[in-house]
Formats: sequence, C-alpha cells, structure tokens
Amino acid sequence: MPDAHHAPDPSSPTRVALLRMAAELVASGEPVVDTEREVRVLGARAGHPHVQVAASPTAVMLALSEGGPSSMVAVPGPFRLDQCAAVHAIRHFLATGRLRLEQAEQELDAVRALPHPYPAWVRHLGLMGVSVGLSLVLQPGLPNVAVAALGSLLVSLCMTQAGRHSLMGSLLPSVAAFVAALLAFGGYQLELLEGPLRTLICPIAVLLPGALLVTGVSELAQGAMVAGSARVFYGLVQLGLFSLGVLGAAMVLAVDQGAFANIRVDGPGWWVAPLGLGLITLGITLAEALPWSLLRWSGLVLVLTFGAQLAGQQSASSLPIGGFTGAVVASFAPALLSRLREDVPRLVAFLPSFWLLVPGTVGLMGVSQIGSGSGDGATLVGAVGIVASIALGLLVGSALALPVSRPATTWRGRQAQ
Repeated sequence: MPDAHHAPDPSSPTRVALLRMAAELVASGEPVVDTEREVRVLGARAGHPHVQVAASPTAVMLALSEGGPSSMVAVPGPFRLDQCAAVHAIRHFLATGRLRLEQAEQELDAVRALPHPYPAWVRHLGLMGVSVGLSLVLQPGLPNVAVAALGSLLVSLCMTQAGRHSLMGSLLPSVAAFVAALLAFGGYQLELLEGPLRTLICPIAVLLPGALLVTGVSELAQGAMVAGSARVFYGLVQLGLFSLGVLGAAMVLAVDQGAFANIRVDGPGWWVAPLGLGLITLGITLAEALPWSLLRWSGLVLVLTFGAQLAGQQSASSLPIGGFTGAVVASFAPALLSRLREDVPRLVAFLPSFWLLVPGTVGLMGVSQIGSGSGDGATLVGAVGIVASIALGLLVGSALALPVSRPATTWRGRQAQ
C-alpha cells in the first residue's frame, strides 16, 4: 500500500531510467567514476542538474536531488562486446538528444535479451583461437601451442557447464585451472614440452581477473575507495582459486620445481607474434560477439598496444615499463577513435587489447610460484608492481585523451573547414 502522507513522485520514471542506465554502464565494464559522471550529465540534460548517484560493482543508488527520493538497483551480469557496443550507442543517443529517457529502458531491455549471434561450437572455436593466439605470443613452441588448443576446448566445455549449474560456476576458476594444468604438467613430465607454467595460462586467460584488478586499482587512484577495494580484493580471491587448481594438479602429478619456472620457448620465427595477434582478434570476435564493423578498429588498437608494450619492455628491459607503455596506448587510442568516429565505442575497442597486458597472467604465475615454494616475496612484489604500472598507464592515457574529448561532429566540422 502506498503511504498516504507522501504524494507520488512525478519524476520517478526519470529516476528509474537514469538508474537503469547507470547499472548497465557498470555491467558493460565502465569504472564507477566514469559511470557516475555520465549519469550526472544525462540527468542535467533531462532537467535535473543535481543528480546524486553512488555506483559500485554490484549495485547503484540514485536520487534526482539532494534529500529527494532515491532508488537502488542491482548491477546485472556482465555484457558481451556486442551488448557493450549497444549500451554505448544508447548512451550516445541520449547525450545527443536522439533518444528520450523514457525510451531508454525499452532499448536496454532489448540489449539484455540479445542472443549470442553464433552457435556454441563457433564460440568454442573462438576461445580456442584466443588461446592459440596467446600461446603464439607468450609460449610459441609447437607442443605448447597444441596443449593450449586442447586445453582451451576443455576449459570452454567447463564454462558451458558453469552456466548451467551454480555449483560449477563457483568452482569454475579452480576446475578450469586444474584441467589446464593437468595437460601442461602432464606434457612436461612426458618431456613433450618446456615452460608448462606459461602454457597453462593460455587456455584460462579469458577467465583471469586482470581487467578487474586494473580497473580496481584505477578506481582507487581516482578516489573510489569502496568500488576499487572490492574489485581488487575479489580479483585477488579469484587468483587464489586459480592458483589452487594449478597447485592441485601439481600435487596429483607430483611435478618438480622446474615446472614452475617462468621459461619462454623460442618460436619458429618472427611471424608467430603477428599470427597470434590475428588469432586473438578473430577469436574474440567469435567468442565475445565483437561486431564485425568494429573488428578493424579493435585489431588496430591491439597491434598498437602490443607494439608499445614490446618497445617499452625492450628499451628499458623491464616488464613494468612495458606494461605502462602498452597501457598508455591501450587507453589513449580507443579514446581518440571514439571521438573521431561515433560508431567506435571506447570500451569495445579497448577490451581486446587489454588481454595482451596480461596482469592476471603475471599475478597467477606469481601466486602459483609462491604456493609451490619456487617463488618468494620478490615474486609477488613484482607481480603487484606490474599491475600497478598498468593501472598508472591507463590513468595517464585517459588524461592524455582529455584534450580530444569533444563530440565527433565537432572534429568533423573542423576538418571540413
């Protein structure tokens, strides 16, 4: 029953629409600081310049004015890349006045209901392409690539089961890591391959919380203490679960300490890295439903990120420097593209290149080495340093992109003069 002492809130549809937009932005991977800023801009455009919004990774609270009625909504599960692109388009249409707030909810419902455009077997092939591509970059030996391909197929099947059973979903990090580690460590014991630690990372890279960790560190740096702390702690717990799977497989097979050495096998030639980048881009397109119209732009950012990361790493002989330079490019280039072209969402162009920064990979290798007794405190400090350097690079890249933060139509207008 409604309270008789309170009149109905005539602006509640606006509040609900803004709240829903905020929740979907968080679900699409936007940091809470950026989400809150976007929603305040949309609220001011709708005639509410004093919108109060507090976003977190799991929930959003919003009021149209200080002391006014507020609402809260839970953040739904994460989006695929095609859904992220659709949410970006809706936000852009709202900001430019081509879509009204009262229409936004229906559009967001349609985005949430979008089915995956490809059948399950195509998605499995896509994940295999990502795994093989990463192996060609991280561990390009032929036996290592074969193990990465087989491991990705088994991990993909585990992911399918996790979507059907809640218990399997909770155990997925440990189970996936256990399966991949069994293959890699088994091949190592049979003397079929070297460097199994890097090899087992490739099939589970799509599950590692690298983006979560760096987003959390970035939010902490921008003052979002609650959201940043929650993401970082959750990401560390996920790394611990992955490490348990790796260590469990090592105990079952009784492997020696040499299995945990961070060794990179030489590849057959310089061409394996470009081939790996191509496979990663194609695999993401199939597995995460990256729109084909955005494939060339995501591929461009991917190549630029890899080149910057490699150049920084080799020039300074430092992994943190390489991660920093790669992150600067990975953050700046999509921002510039999104200003020059309205149809290129910054987040969609950014996410594929982010996997090459592999902060989750470095973190998992460090935790696994320490858990096995082959690492020490310096190993963990090094992993934390790489994650922090990537987060700093993302912040610097975002700051460098601020001068070009103008609508694409403004850029086009100046170029036409």
